[in-house]
Amino acid sequence: MNPSTLRAANKLNLIRILSAHPDGLSLEELQKISGHKSLGSLKNELGELCMIEMYPYSPLDYVEVEYDGEKVKIRLPVPIDKHIPMNPEEWLQLRKLLSQTTHEDEKKYSESILKKIDSIIPTGNFEPNLATQALIKKAIETKSVLVIGYWKRDKREKESRSVQPWIYWEASDDYLLAFDLEKKEFRSFRLDCILSAELSNQATTELPESAKDWLDRFSQLISQKQVSSTTLVQLWLTESASYHLGQRIELKPISGSKSFHGIPYRLFSSPLVDEQWFVHTILSYGKSAIIHSPESLQQRVIQILGDIVSTNSQ
Repeated sequence: MNPSTLRAANKLNLIRILSAHPDGLSLEELQKISGHKSLGSLKNELGELCMIEMYPYSPLDYVEVEYDGEKVKIRLPVPIDKHIPMNPEEWLQLRKLLSQTTHEDEKKYSESILKKIDSIIPTGNFEPNLATQALIKKAIETKSVLVIGYWKRDKREKESRSVQPWIYWEASDDYLLAFDLEKKEFRSFRLDCILSAELSNQATTELPESAKDWLDRFSQLISQKQVSSTTLVQLWLTESASYHLGQRIELKPISGSKSFHGIPYRLFSSPLVDEQWFVHTILSYGKSAIIHSPESLQQRVIQILGDIVSTNSQ
């Protein structure tokens, strides 16, 4: 690795470490985690964090480092447009709500906003997706075969397939799980990659036993995720941890506050979507985030911490 790349990697590593510890770290703790050989070299790089080998520099590249004599903290720029994004479906829902405005005083403002929305996201562009979605659901209900045209993964070539649709589900995007009648296997298709869809009179086929087993396991996985998403986790968070964590997960404040070792914490709830990701995210905040409930999640965190301690003591 050339010296310039190494310097940039070291600085970005410091930013990552400090971002994961919003309540700060002492210089000694930071030195141990970052692997710097001396406090002098660590202090030099902390003073240059706003210069992360990028050009041209702008106010958005500015990184503020705070040191109160005990702990080092970092403040990163927060581009609102990146941290509060809306997908096309949410924009369309907003458009629908604005178009239902009846109060005369509010109409002129809602019409102005509607024009801006239409200039960025024309509603006509998404009508085919809505029609395709309805057609897929109809094919699943009637157990019909669909002929779909779609972009391949690299989006450079188009392809057509006869498929037997089974499951339509929503994650970060909309997906169709279908049995490919030619390749005799299940495939998933992103809705925004489907160019065309039409019902076919082609007869459906009996699934092979291996495909049935795969479908059963996949259905169980989907149902487990749907159940887990209704589980609420209660967390004790420091003020800075709630700010940073609130940009990554949905947090709802609950009336309750408490002090642990002289540090004030507030109680929040959050839906549990992916347990493994959630646990490791919380662990990265150290003592700034404490799980209040459920107990099963507390025990998992304790087990992980115990494994880390036993590994380090060997």
